[in-house]
Amino acid sequence: MKIINKLTFLLISSILLTSCAPPPGGNTSFMGSVGPFLPFILIIILFYFLIIRPQNKQQRERREMLKNLKKGESVLTNGGIIGKILDILDDDIILLEISKGVQIKIKRDFVNSLLVQDSKK
Repeated sequence: MKIINKLTFLLISSILLTSCAPPPGGNTSFMGSVGPFLPFILIIILFYFLIIRPQNKQQRERREMLKNLKKGESVLTNGGIIGKILDILDDDIILLEISKGVQIKIKRDFVNSLLVQDSKK
């Protein structure tokens, strides 16, 4: 929450600084030419750190999870089916056992998450 407050303060202060009228002498300084674009640059940086970067990290973690699937792991599919991986047929086809004697084939991309099993069993 503190980061958002600091970023909000930074954004508002930069808008106030860059929205001032230029001096009447027509002095073209670096801030005079870049100043009007500074709020847009700050918004792009804000979007990168709050939206794009975390999303890329989440996609990378999902790719790694799908790549490292092994036989015997319990998974949850996008359709809500919980099953145990019996075999990995191709690079993208997985054979799941959803009940005793009931097996289905799904694409690897439709695995939503791994289920953590209790070690007490």
